[in-house]
Amino acid sequence: MAIIISPIISSVFFFLLAIALTIGIAIFISNIGDKTQILSKRGLWLNISITSFSGISFLVVIFLLSWSNFIQIIQWVYPTLIIIILVMGILTKIVSFRVIKFPEFIDNFNIKPNQTILEVRDLKVSFPIYGGLFKKTIAEVKAVDGISFKLKTGETFGIVGESGCGKSTVARTILGLIPRKSGVIIFEEKTIGLKFPREMRRRIQMVFQDLEASLNPRMKVVDIISEPLRNLFGITNKKILRKKVLEALERVSLKLEHLDRFPHEFSGGQKQRIINARSLICNPYLIVLDEPTSALDVSVQAKILNILKNLQKAFNYAFIFITHNLAVVSNIADKIAVMYLGDFVEVGKTEEIFSNPHHPYTQALLSARTDFFEDTEKNRIILEGEVPSAINPPAGCKFHPRCFKSTKNNLCTIKIPNYVQLSDNHLSLCDK
Repeated sequence: MAIIISPIISSVFFFLLAIALTIGIAIFISNIGDKTQILSKRGLWLNISITSFSGISFLVVIFLLSWSNFIQIIQWVYPTLIIIILVMGILTKIVSFRVIKFPEFIDNFNIKPNQTILEVRDLKVSFPIYGGLFKKTIAEVKAVDGISFKLKTGETFGIVGESGCGKSTVARTILGLIPRKSGVIIFEEKTIGLKFPREMRRRIQMVFQDLEASLNPRMKVVDIISEPLRNLFGITNKKILRKKVLEALERVSLKLEHLDRFPHEFSGGQKQRIINARSLICNPYLIVLDEPTSALDVSVQAKILNILKNLQKAFNYAFIFITHNLAVVSNIADKIAVMYLGDFVEVGKTEEIFSNPHHPYTQALLSARTDFFEDTEKNRIILEGEVPSAINPPAGCKFHPRCFKSTKNNLCTIKIPNYVQLSDNHLSLCDK
């Protein structure tokens, strides 16, 4: 009896194993590729079901025809099965992309003004430092050390501070480009996990600081700007792509003649407009602008800022504007956060920050503005010493080694300061 049952059990076991491998391969094929993010979860599982069904049906037929010697047959049948799964997976994905209509995603665009779109709570980001024979973690760079803020649609949140204070790290963490140590990020009332959800990629876009690195020199402008449409929406129709790219170029004051040119044929200001057009092409709700005017002269800066402000008024975009230029941020931002060594030392409305700065670091930054009046030039605050290391920040108030206030005392070197509520929307990390 045992001699008869053993081959049956073996055949059934390998049959179930083959089914499990088939389902696993179907899931992998259905999830692979950038364009799969345009599918809903329901559509993705439908693709997996269709792909798996084709492979499992083939396996069932083989098993019913030759269950007694199934183990020997599956060795040369399984490569054929993989080919069937590949073909079915590719076909179902192509059909899925074709069935989804383009206007559903792009033209149905309606952002309600004054709605909270982004909330960040106690965000911390650190980078480990490895050392020793076994490359163990011996220290960590505290790039962002517990910041919180909210952003509404139609609003611009400016982040200013010295180089290396953590401004760009905040932006990249929100987009999932850098893993966070702790904290909560809520976008459109949905908590973003440690793995950035693929369906949110088209909702949040970023303009990177380096112009040259952001543009592929081998691609034409029409291909550069249409890349989000191809990758995030699966659009392949060239007429639709060119039409949408032209609309995006017109938004940033470029013309039809610029479509088929390469990046090296443009000036710095035009390159910045191309990058802005690419970030706007899929109508995101939030755009992170990392030093978008740092490499431009004053006249071009004004044009770029006016374009961004006009687009924000028309479509209620939310902006996070990162810069070290106080003149620029005063012109575009509704709220400003002054950042120092990973902390927001002062947060408030633009008018309050510029008219009534409370934190010593904010006062020093504002006094360093270029001014043509002698009396203000004489009152310039010169900070002494160097910025402390983010690996081993000072105890107590991080700014105390450079603080120039007469109210500074020994308690500043021990006690971590609390935020002081100066008004409804004005906070300062200095209780002296």
